[in-house]
Amino acid sequence: MGLGRVWVAETCRAWGVQKLLIEGKASGITAAQELQRLYGREPWSVQLINPKSDKVARALALQPLFANGQIYAPAREWSELVIEEMMMFPRGRYDDLTDTALMALNYLRSVGEALTDVEAKADEIGGVIHKPPLRAIYPC
Repeated sequence: MGLGRVWVAETCRAWGVQKLLIEGKASGITAAQELQRLYGREPWSVQLINPKSDKVARALALQPLFANGQIYAPAREWSELVIEEMMMFPRGRYDDLTDTALMALNYLRSVGEALTDVEAKADEIGGVIHKPPLRAIYPC
């Protein structure tokens, strides 16, 4: 991982990355530990992500974001590569870019940054509704 970890660090610096997500399986754990050891003082952090379902299920869960037009693709050469691979998923030859995009979008959803319109409205309403304090069923 010699040159790879240097490239990752330089890329994170160049793009102003705040959090580097790495799948918490197999070599991902070792890679995250090594990056944290070498670059722990950088302004970006490393976080392991453990997917709770298979790639197809994760893609289907994100479909509403695409259907609602909430996903923006910048006019860049690499955008077309991602779009083409995602259109072929799960029957395409490659899925690394798709897997990366899905991981990022699922992370953003988990922290409340990529909600569908319905979810955002429910959160808005939920903040207005009075919620009584929780009480123990069997008081001490």
